[in-house]
Amino acid sequence: MLNKFKVTFFLILLLLLLTFSLSAESRGVKVLKSLVVPGLSQIQDGHNYGYAMLSAEAGIISTLFYFNEEEKLKAQKYYEYAIKFAHIEPGKYDDQYYRNLSRYNSSGFEAGGYNAKIREEAMQLYPNDPVQQQAYIDEHCYPEEYGWNWDSLEHRRHYSQLRIQARDLQDYGKLTMGVLIVNHLISGIDALRYTGKEINPQVYLDIKDNQPLLMFSFKW
Repeated sequence: MLNKFKVTFFLILLLLLLTFSLSAESRGVKVLKSLVVPGLSQIQDGHNYGYAMLSAEAGIISTLFYFNEEEKLKAQKYYEYAIKFAHIEPGKYDDQYYRNLSRYNSSGFEAGGYNAKIREEAMQLYPNDPVQQQAYIDEHCYPEEYGWNWDSLEHRRHYSQLRIQARDLQDYGKLTMGVLIVNHLISGIDALRYTGKEINPQVYLDIKDNQPLLMFSFKW
């Protein structure tokens, strides 16, 4: 998550630098400082609200790390829970596997099993072709080493709750990252404003399709 933020942030910096062309070096450096470290130029130029920007940056970063660490702890918790109550083998699994664990009582071909669902799909897709049916089953079903079998429906439901909590923390982290970017942009815009250029900035932060959406525009 942090690596994605770094890439996005430096792309924004590059775009802004190309836009401004650093026509006045001292002014451009001030804007760049404020983009990299919110509040830095403001503090150096005697604007005390820069301390608020800097404090906000520290708080946002701390919150981001908190959500990241809590998400990891929750992910480890539902992984260990699945080992104990669904009897999966210890190892590395993708997110789709963990999602299927929350949806099916077992991986087998019995009622309520994931492989039973795959067999039904194969029969629907190739109703009169046993060879194609078997090929589809072989390609999509889980082998024995990926098998699971929940001790009870309640255990599977509790596992699902742990998964939801982990996803919520991930969403909070995405939102926090968006706020972090906004704080950098606001600081840079403010430095651009008080160094002599009148602008009319607009910054919007929203969530669309479970992803943070940042919109930024200004007139000058």
